Amino acid sequence: MKRLVVLIFIFISLGLKAQDPEFTQFYANPLYLNPAFAGTAQGPRLIMNYRNQWPSLQSSFVTYAASWDQHFDKLAGGIGAQVMYDRAGDGELSTYQGSFIYSYHLNLSPKFSIKAGLQTSIQQKTIDFSKLIFGDMIHPRQGVVRETQENLPAPGFYKMNPFLDFSAGIMAFTKRFYAGAAVHHINKPKQSFLDDPSSILNRKYTSHIGMMIPLENSRFPTKFFSPNILFQMQDNFMQFNVGAYFIKDYFISGIWFRQTSANFDAVMALIGIKKDPVKIGYSYDITFSEARFGARGSHEISLIFELDSRDRVPSTKWRKMQCPDF
Repeated sequence: MKRLVVLIFIFISLGLKAQDPEFTQFYANPLYLNPAFAGTAQGPRLIMNYRNQWPSLQSSFVTYAASWDQHFDKLAGGIGAQVMYDRAGDGELSTYQGSFIYSYHLNLSPKFSIKAGLQTSIQQKTIDFSKLIFGDMIHPRQGVVRETQENLPAPGFYKMNPFLDFSAGIMAFTKRFYAGAAVHHINKPKQSFLDDPSSILNRKYTSHIGMMIPLENSRFPTKFFSPNILFQMQDNFMQFNVGAYFIKDYFISGIWFRQTSANFDAVMALIGIKKDPVKIGYSYDITFSEARFGARGSHEISLIFELDSRDRVPSTKWRKMQCPDF
């Protein structure tokens, strides 16, 4: 058969309980990870992300994201904006999201700073019923040859009403240490194609912590070892990432291990190059769960343009955060 039997119709009828898309290079998509990251680059920063999850399947999960952020002294913090598109299957279920972010920057001491961010998003989901395959369309020998008798909307393309979504985050950092936490979907917005009040987007809780450890005795080191931990929870789904980056001059590499609430999920390998103002990274997820026989891995690419601001007057309301770019 061209496609597997899709059970999305049952999924919709009972109500949506979906999790958010994820990114292996979470520091290369900082506004998506934590709204408090807005403005951590003093100059303008433009980021583009692409993820293709399980391309070995005929109908994979593809996510695109683009964001901009910058620090403004007059606002005592950063401003950010992001758009994202997520496609599940051959366009059957699509999610569109646009976000606006403000983060407040506060230097508590000469060595310790905090940032707190608020995010407002608008989101819409669509589904193309014409691309779904239902059980009554399948002949036991000839495959998909019948017309479905399901009562589908005409012309088959259906849009969910847009809804507002609110998130918040906070971070604390020094020259070598950083940690943060975020809560997404604070208002638990309703997301239903059939106006089911029980279908909500559950809150996602995120915490992340890491260090930049110099590997040379220099005032301006160029070699770092950076261990990091990420924990996320949404409804009954849990994810725990642990790994480290090795940074040398313009090159960065890393390896990660991902554990979910169900099983040991994947090992992720990363390589990247940094040559101002451009940074590019590639990562590959090697699936280790029982899904590995059909879903062998995932690709992800990030592209960052960070404009230099050294020619500007030094800011007294901003402090650079030392953090991996990928």
